[in-house]
Amino acid sequence: MVALDSSHDIPAARARTERPHAGTVALFSVLISALIAVAAMNAVPDGVTPWAYAAEMVSRFALVLFVAAMVVEPVGRLIPIDATGAAARERPSLMFGFAFATAVSLGCLMAPVYFGTEKLAGPVTVYSALTGFIVLVLLSSSHPATKRFLGERAWRTLQRIATAYFWLAFSLILLDKAVGPHRPDNWPGIALLLLVGALLVRFVDTLVTHVRSPRVIVGSVAGKVA
Repeated sequence: MVALDSSHDIPAARARTERPHAGTVALFSVLISALIAVAAMNAVPDGVTPWAYAAEMVSRFALVLFVAAMVVEPVGRLIPIDATGAAARERPSLMFGFAFATAVSLGCLMAPVYFGTEKLAGPVTVYSALTGFIVLVLLSSSHPATKRFLGERAWRTLQRIATAYFWLAFSLILLDKAVGPHRPDNWPGIALLLLVGALLVRFVDTLVTHVRSPRVIVGSVAGKVA
């Protein structure tokens, strides 16, 4: 669970002067997701329903945003340069973009039910409802006011729950596709590598942080004694 944590916060003074572009990223995420959905519905493989294929393609885009949001802060600390630092400050923006892309994917998945052309299976309905709820949790926890209202501990718990849920959900779905009888492309394997790689990056970041901490404390004490 440590590697799935939201990691360390950006210092408050730095966050106030360098605000992330959450609104802009969310808008572009919705636009790109819509374009992907339209393109997918016009290039549907045989035996696949258009809405389901659109939902799958948008979900792939959402997964890329999710992985990016997982690694930008750890990479910013492991490689402390201006470019990675600027990217790390956009983690809330990437999570916003991921949440909206996921919402578009769920909308495509539920569209046949809305239009009355299809009925979803029970597991798909449960997944859609639970994922929609977690998306709302993610969106609310990504807003700065939520942290001030709930407090540090409750806010971080919401972040952990949302991150862990989506990582596990993506992994289980991809594992099922990777070992299934029908594999239309290599995406499941590639996506699983991305998810595992993101977890490893966060683990290395946590390990390095713990290794560095005693040195910082010792150095601080030595400075005071001197």
